[in-house]
Amino acid sequence: MPTSNCRLIKTLSIASAISLLSACSLSPSGPVELGNSDDLSPQASQKASDQAAKPPSIQRFMLRGEVTLGHEARAITPCGSNSQYWLQFDPATAQQSMALSSSPYNTIYGEVIGEFVAPPHDGFAADYPASFKVTQLNLMSAEIDGCQQRRNLTVASGTEPFWSVSISSNTLQLSRLGFESENFTLKERHISQEARIYHAEGATLTLRPALCSDGMSDSIYGWTSTFTKGNQSWEGCATLSANDPTQAWVGDYQGITTQGEVRLTTTVTLNADHSATTRYQQVNEPDIEETGVWQQVSPIEVQVMMTRHQGQYLVSERVFQRNGLTLTAKTETVNGREYSLGTEGLALSLMVGSEVTAVSATGSKVTSYGVEGSAIYNPDVDAALLAYLGDAAKEAAGMRYRWLTQDLNDDGEDELFVFTDWCGSGGCTLLVFANQNGDWVFNSRITLVHLPFQLGSITQNGWRDLIMPVGGGGAKASTRVLMFDGKRYPSNPSLAPEVSLPDESDTYLFADGIYPQQQGITFK
Repeated sequence: MPTSNCRLIKTLSIASAISLLSACSLSPSGPVELGNSDDLSPQASQKASDQAAKPPSIQRFMLRGEVTLGHEARAITPCGSNSQYWLQFDPATAQQSMALSSSPYNTIYGEVIGEFVAPPHDGFAADYPASFKVTQLNLMSAEIDGCQQRRNLTVASGTEPFWSVSISSNTLQLSRLGFESENFTLKERHISQEARIYHAEGATLTLRPALCSDGMSDSIYGWTSTFTKGNQSWEGCATLSANDPTQAWVGDYQGITTQGEVRLTTTVTLNADHSATTRYQQVNEPDIEETGVWQQVSPIEVQVMMTRHQGQYLVSERVFQRNGLTLTAKTETVNGREYSLGTEGLALSLMVGSEVTAVSATGSKVTSYGVEGSAIYNPDVDAALLAYLGDAAKEAAGMRYRWLTQDLNDDGEDELFVFTDWCGSGGCTLLVFANQNGDWVFNSRITLVHLPFQLGSITQNGWRDLIMPVGGGGAKASTRVLMFDGKRYPSNPSLAPEVSLPDESDTYLFADGIYPQQQGITFK
């Protein structure tokens, strides 16, 4: 990279090209086009220079909240949020939505499907952290306060005659004025861009994307519907359930990069309203903050797009890949040009519990005390796992795990902990084996476990408490205490009693903070 460019990037973003991440030592791979490439995106025709790279393909999602529409503002404030995003409608949707409001700039409730694109440099939309490009309307209403209502069902309805069909689990439920409700068991679903078709025993519901009005309310629906039962058929409008399946990414992620005596801490916060913050901290230097948005690329990838650096316009994109509870980005795109983040990339681990604990990009130890996990094969541990899995052992082949032993009931014999790579966004699965006459016998299965956790000094029914951090998967970070009930430990830490702070005198288990995905034994 030319020296002038390196100096410019350092000025704009510490982590964008700081030598710690090797960005200033490598040449850019070529300019990257921002946003999506269809004709609704203002970035579609923007070329950084002589070559364009393909942007990440974002999974479109539903954003719901209070919508403000007028000549100078078309914005949505997500439910429960103070953030606002510019709404980028097609002209027909914008015109019909504005007609619902009794006067310009009155708020109405809206549910829109689409994706974030970077805000433009100027114009009305430039004042917002991002533009939400609407590709499909789900609902726009001046008569309901959807933020105060549950919107977790897909519902189709019509007025001639009055009928409605809701989808709950694997059932279509038909309600008609003057008739008893009828249930139809779903057999199959066909989902495409052209239609969503639900086939049930004796009935079929078809939804097609198109603006729809029932003529009876101040609402616009994003779908037309046809419900067929035998030789009867009814037409109407429909809305999908207003769920956001990407909320599992919500949380704080932190990593430390060091070179010599220089130590840089990077913290990325992904909020439920899809706002995002990146904060860079270095000793004896003022903190630097970037703000923007996040959105899912795939179930294991998330795009974090910063659009303001210390309040000034800057478009910086990273696509992080999730491995267990760690996010890793290999490149960063700054104002349309892509740079490497070094051979190791930028690694950030989920922060959980009441105290912030950071890990390095190379997976260095979280704590210097406590009991560390082992990735050394032990035939007795393997035998305990095999006995636990039984007939499912073949299906578990390839599983990775780490283990340690600790006396849980003060009888002088060590119990066994096996920490597996059976993980979700909320944590991984821990297996506890009791020591019975020298043999390890399965006792408890605990999900949503993060590392490290603590072995308490207090006992319940003869066994010591387990004190675990909880977070991820959209859950608020907290610390919980799992108490032995006389037979086993609770299976879900998030439902256990909360404690304000862990006791530092208690023993940390898996104190190295290493997950099986990073270094573990492969079960065969």
